[in-house]
Amino acid sequence: MITDPGEVAAVLDGTGLAGLPVTHGLDGTLVVSGIDPAGLLDAWRAAHALVPLTGRWPVLIATDPDDDALLDPDPEPDPIHPPADELADLDRAARTTDPWPFFEKGPPQVYTADRAWFVGSGHGVDLTAELRRHVAFPAPGSVLQRWMFDRVSADPELVAEVRRHTRYAVRTDCWFVPKAVAVLLLPTASPWLAPAWVEYHRAPGHDRELAAALWQWHHRWDAHLVACWDTMLQFVVHRPPGPGEAAFELAGQLLDVATHLELHQWELATVLPEGTAWFLHSRP
Repeated sequence: MITDPGEVAAVLDGTGLAGLPVTHGLDGTLVVSGIDPAGLLDAWRAAHALVPLTGRWPVLIATDPDDDALLDPDPEPDPIHPPADELADLDRAARTTDPWPFFEKGPPQVYTADRAWFVGSGHGVDLTAELRRHVAFPAPGSVLQRWMFDRVSADPELVAEVRRHTRYAVRTDCWFVPKAVAVLLLPTASPWLAPAWVEYHRAPGHDRELAAALWQWHHRWDAHLVACWDTMLQFVVHRPPGPGEAAFELAGQLLDVATHLELHQWELATVLPEGTAWFLHSRP
């Protein structure tokens, strides 16, 4: 792993990041500052392509444009923290922990028939009347989500309509863009260990659970962590689920970790197979 900012700057020469300041960051990280907000994904891809050389996974972070600390040409380097033994422990936890009980949103909601519209009506589709006829109320939200997903999945026209209205959720077009951005080069090539250096609002103090979720998504769906904006996580996805049960399960996981996607599980599960990106939002 490269530890010298000058060596990283040399490696970046010839890429879209050439000439940008590279400095020591906190806890053994390196920081490439001055990223053009109009080209965030290109900047991340340039840094990601060099992981075999740098040994460092890149994560986009928001910076304070009025703070010159990241531009200091020769700051004192911090030792890598957590130390190797703690990082190895986090890696083991990521591979063995079941994170989903922590991320579950509490007791399941139960809906009466007069509230069926809350689940039965979505983007471009309203099946509330059918839902009331086919489900015995009161019913848990999970039962309603499942019925809606099965009903939509059985009708190609409904699938197309839902996807037409929700594709924004699984593409990079609508990603959040901060005013000032840096690439944080983590002192690891393993993206699921990112919680050791960046914090996500949904899981403060729960690095193991977040690392476990990231590990599962990385290995099952080839989901690459691109950005952490404190209350938001952004991923590019290279192996999305096909239509069916896997997509429904994944949609539930993403909604548990996100909390503020403003999509039903059945909607997200319907559009995930077309997805190349995820955007998770969990605001206070």
